[in-house]
Amino acid sequence: MAGTSDADRPRLADVLDRAYPVRDGIVEAHPGRAGELPPRGPAGWVNDSALTARAYEPLWRHRSLGLLTRGATSTAHELRTLRAWVAGAVGAPADPRPLAGVRVLDVGCSAGLYARTLAADGADMVALDASRAFLREAGRRAARAGLDVALVRADAHALPFVADTFDAAVLGATLNELGDPPRAFAELARVVRPGGVLWTMYAARAAGVARAGQALLERGGTRFPAPEQVDAWAAAAGFAPLRRATHGPVALALYRLGAGAPPLAVSSPSPGWEAGSGQPSAT
Repeated sequence: MAGTSDADRPRLADVLDRAYPVRDGIVEAHPGRAGELPPRGPAGWVNDSALTARAYEPLWRHRSLGLLTRGATSTAHELRTLRAWVAGAVGAPADPRPLAGVRVLDVGCSAGLYARTLAADGADMVALDASRAFLREAGRRAARAGLDVALVRADAHALPFVADTFDAAVLGATLNELGDPPRAFAELARVVRPGGVLWTMYAARAAGVARAGQALLERGGTRFPAPEQVDAWAAAAGFAPLRRATHGPVALALYRLGAGAPPLAVSSPSPGWEAGSGQPSAT
């Protein structure tokens, strides 16, 4: 059953940095005090709506990558890549449940698409979001699928977990909404174990007409970083690049925490990608 019941508390006891109240199956670990965290902006306000949370997956998330890349990729392909890359790095790809026993944190889980996808592969999932409305929707969808996903309300800039807890963390388009990306990456590095991995998916800085549209969204606090910038944030926190694929303005990337990572595998960028942003060095 999705959510965090009393029976789940022993499992979470070695994950959370202290005891937190539980409300409607959600661990309430959000600081909720002004001035401690970067402002959420308009996107955060919209995400607090139950209507937004209910409509997000069917009306946007399952169509988003196809629309953003003009058909160059799809959300289904994104999820196949997520499963393959994470299992290949910290799981057992040949097993029927390739992530069995692997502890994964979904940061900015929204309605829980990543969490459900990886839980179905056996992962011990913790799904985190700042929006109670989205966490309720994530719990509803996980329960309907018969999947166990622990739900935590917290901020990506102040993760309520002990150090070296997770084998992997996944960060979807929440990367575009972070108020302080270096701080968030540092927090991810703190809670991921050495040798663990970080998956990211984000809309990167585009060119031409698409860039003009992004500039309008940036006024509301949304970020569109170039892949080199994301690599720099990751490197400053101790993550080394493992893999990347780009499809128009959408970038998928996998990083490993700690030294000794193999060379970065980079796919060719799609036509229209901003010059120079698709071929970073493996530093």
